Amino acid sequence: MSKLLEQLASDTPSLWVEVSPPRGINTESLLGRLAALRNAADAINLTDGAMAKVKLSGLVFAMMIKQRLGLPVALNFSCRDRNLLALKSDLLGAAAAGVDAVVALTGDKLAPGAHGEARSVHDVDVFGLLRVIGELNRGDTGEGKRPLKTLPALAMGAVANPNRANVERELELLARKAGCGAQFVITQPVFDVERAERFLDQAGAMGLQVVVGILPVKRAEMANYLKQQVRDLSEVGVHFDRYAGLSEAQARQLSIQHSLELMDALASRVAGFNIMSGGGPSLAIELALEFDRRRKHRHA
Repeated sequence: MSKLLEQLASDTPSLWVEVSPPRGINTESLLGRLAALRNAADAINLTDGAMAKVKLSGLVFAMMIKQRLGLPVALNFSCRDRNLLALKSDLLGAAAAGVDAVVALTGDKLAPGAHGEARSVHDVDVFGLLRVIGELNRGDTGEGKRPLKTLPALAMGAVANPNRANVERELELLARKAGCGAQFVITQPVFDVERAERFLDQAGAMGLQVVVGILPVKRAEMANYLKQQVRDLSEVGVHFDRYAGLSEAQARQLSIQHSLELMDALASRVAGFNIMSGGGPSLAIELALEFDRRRKHRHA
């Protein structure tokens, strides 16, 4: 079992921080910020072309994190942008670079006309990608030749949305992901205990370790955008109304307070938390450091 999976199976909830690679080639600023998490976070979750925006290669940035910070990395892999050959090559590259886990996902849709004539690839869907990861872990490259002598050891993850209106359909898809080899699932952000606990019961019955998404809100404008524009969160829009009319400082304080209350309430039930950087890495890091301080105090 990988170190990352051992952490998820422990009695103490793991703490992950989700960030996107930089937009350009200057990595020093973000690496400097993430250095604060060396003795606090258990892993960094790296996005892969989130929102269909061009970013530095997640695989390259994962290597930098491993080399500079020594933190485990769970690397998102999208079916959208690579054909099957490129997916397999990059997965082997991730294993060779010491990436600890791969999170299989479809990838956000490209907007019409985005990036010129760029088109989605989708040689495989998310279920096919999970099967490919499993095959590579067993040494099978799919070319009918001898198995790999040195086997990758990539932990296999998936994503799910507990906020979906048709949650039964979401659970059906999650069961298929588990059947294709997923070992853990990272959720879209949750904002209330009851919804999270219902999902935890169902996903746990599938044998999956659940890493619950936590999204701190930086300002009222961000809350309004999440409510109005993010379809995955349309069922929980009422949770963003609390930020209306607040200054940025007030919104940050309220969001950290609410996030900590939610994490404290779920800590005994989850495998881990994935703090998302939708409001920028500084807010996610601030929340992570405070939760880690509390976590260490409880287990002192």
